[in-house]
Amino acid sequence: MTRYRTTDGKEDNKQKIHWFGFLAIPIAFINGLYFGGYALRKIRQYWEGGPMD
Repeated sequence: MTRYRTTDGKEDNKQKIHWFGFLAIPIAFINGLYFGGYALRKIRQYWEGGPMD
């Protein structure tokens, strides 16, 4: 990741925070799919009565 610098040489933290904020939405979506699929598998295993996966 490139670090943005202001004219006086200090790092511009505003750009970094914006970058992580931009990534937070797809990461949350992927985590939701992962944990949702995991929960559905566990519910189905309980429903069918066995470790079939």
